[in-house]
Amino acid sequence: MRKWPLRWKVALYSALLAIAATIAGALITWTVMRYEEIAAFDRRLAVDAHEFFRDVANFDGSSADNWRIIKYNFVPLALRNRLVEVTNAQGEALYLSPGLLESLSDDGIKEFHTRKIGGRSIRMGEFSEHGLTLRVGADLKEINQIGRDIFYAMLAAIPTVLLVIVIGGRWVASRALAPVEEIRQAAAQITAQRLDRRLPVPPTGDEIAGLIEVLNAAFDRLQRSFEQSARFSADASHHLKTPITVLRAGVEEVMADPELNANTQAIAEGLLHRIHQLNSVADNLLLLARADAGRLELHKSDFDFSEVLEGIVDDARALAAPLGLTVEAEVPKHLPLTADRAFVGMIAQNLLENAIMYNARGGRVRLVARAVNGSVELTIGNTGEGIPKERVSHLFERFYRARGDERVPGSGLGLSTARELARAHGGEISLLRSDATWTELNVRLPQTA
Repeated sequence: MRKWPLRWKVALYSALLAIAATIAGALITWTVMRYEEIAAFDRRLAVDAHEFFRDVANFDGSSADNWRIIKYNFVPLALRNRLVEVTNAQGEALYLSPGLLESLSDDGIKEFHTRKIGGRSIRMGEFSEHGLTLRVGADLKEINQIGRDIFYAMLAAIPTVLLVIVIGGRWVASRALAPVEEIRQAAAQITAQRLDRRLPVPPTGDEIAGLIEVLNAAFDRLQRSFEQSARFSADASHHLKTPITVLRAGVEEVMADPELNANTQAIAEGLLHRIHQLNSVADNLLLLARADAGRLELHKSDFDFSEVLEGIVDDARALAAPLGLTVEAEVPKHLPLTADRAFVGMIAQNLLENAIMYNARGGRVRLVARAVNGSVELTIGNTGEGIPKERVSHLFERFYRARGDERVPGSGLGLSTARELARAHGGEISLLRSDATWTELNVRLPQTA
């Protein structure tokens, strides 16, 4: 039910609350009505009892000493279908109604009360006048039947009440949530490429309108911050390209000097490697800035992805050899793909370089490529220390070092760049596994445009 639409949740919760209220009201009503019915029943028994004593008192020669036998004729008509017992002051039974098989023993309770006699619920009352005691009882089956009828009637009404409330609650919720639905649809149109869109403010002046105004103000701030960040990344990477190119050309010129000694040659090679890393950072920053601004252009073409992977795997083996790493590859002979050849190559290269950098000496890197249900899947795994669980959620964030090993060179842009490129193609990158022995990432790309 967590994933149900809000209008249905409102309707259901309203119905449940109404049913609870209906049941509670029915129980209270039933209890009050039963109490009133029994009270009226007691009053009728009291009236009938007083009529009995009046008839006995008005009988000729009705001295208490002569009341040895109370005849059937003395019993009022209203009491003749009741359980009646008359006793004298000594407790001797003077009269038992025909339906009463045994004496109604004195239980010491003078006020009206309910007793079980012969498996039936009997309402009992005791009255004393003129030295006589009248105990009268009446079966409560009529009152119980009335209570059952009321209960069943209320129970039968619950489905109707539930249906009406569910339909009515959904209608009310739909009307109430209509502005929220408009907000949702408008908010769905606000993307990184369309940050200038805003939510429509309804002319109601209520809490919803106030919320939309606050959200629009937040979008204004977000747009300014985002544009400044994207502009800075693009400008920084653009302005870095020229000095990096000049610096690289200078170092390469120094390395081309035939009189250069071995020590200086090694230093120059180290500098050139660092320059290549800096150039890669600038390229990634520029690419990410374009992706954020929605200006990442894909030049798609049909090509064999297997050929691209073979070249990347050869480069990875050359990079892994000095570290004693083994690079394994399982690539089909032909793997057609429609995509930007350079960008998908960059995805595979970034992931392979990551697998090599964050590896144990003498470890292993494995690349598997295959076509699955209209998609190309690329799985890259490596040995070495796994990614801590608390850092997995930040794995694809920019400039974030998931393993936190500052001894390993890198900028923290490789995985975020690879994910942006995969998403630009309609694909995705995900972490399949990461433990103390093996870490594995999966790339899925649509096979055709």
